[in-house]
Amino acid sequence: MRYYILVLICGVIFFPGCTATQKGAGAGALIGGGVGYAIGHQSGHGAEGAGIGAAVGAVGGALIGNQMEEKVYCPVCGRQFKSSVQYCPYDGTALKRAE
Repeated sequence: MRYYILVLICGVIFFPGCTATQKGAGAGALIGGGVGYAIGHQSGHGAEGAGIGAAVGAVGGALIGNQMEEKVYCPVCGRQFKSSVQYCPYDGTALKRAE
């Protein structure tokens, strides 16, 4: 059972098509669900605990993943964007990586 959970977590974290926000939400949901189940199981409410833990973990993981996502910036106007944007939508300048 634990082996399957580990494989699922690794699949979510390292899935190549996901953004950092999506990976964070997936990992947070899995970890939060597990912790929520363990805590809820103590009071006889494992399923409810897992649901609440997964929801809280997904939100927290998404927020952390969003902060970790690589950013680029416009050298002209200074606005920041996600790395998937190549040109500033405001002035058309090529974006540079934020350091």
